[in-house]
Amino acid sequence: MSVFTISTHRRGTALVVRVGGELDYAHAPVLRGELARLWETGPPATLVVDVSGLNFCDSAGIAELILALQRSRDLGTRLVLAGVHGVLERILALTGLRPAFETSPTVEEALGGA
Repeated sequence: MSVFTISTHRRGTALVVRVGGELDYAHAPVLRGELARLWETGPPATLVVDVSGLNFCDSAGIAELILALQRSRDLGTRLVLAGVHGVLERILALTGLRPAFETSPTVEEALGGA
């Protein structure tokens, strides 16, 4: 059984969504639901998705990140992936998606660029 965790907190005009464990077919809808709830409450100026706690991401997880990127662009929200590493880093590089996402080594650095 795979494990997935998600938490959100506000930092000024930014919103930080921390995800951990496995962002896979079973858990991608959880991320989608959380982001949908956040968009409905009013788009933040910056949305930082902290992926430093992920140890796995499949195509369904990538699809959710792409949808989040598209939605953020539609709403004028800056989206940053913080802590990209491991499997996610390789997938973004292999698929050519790496340049599409703004990334930052840490949440703090992502917020410093807000």
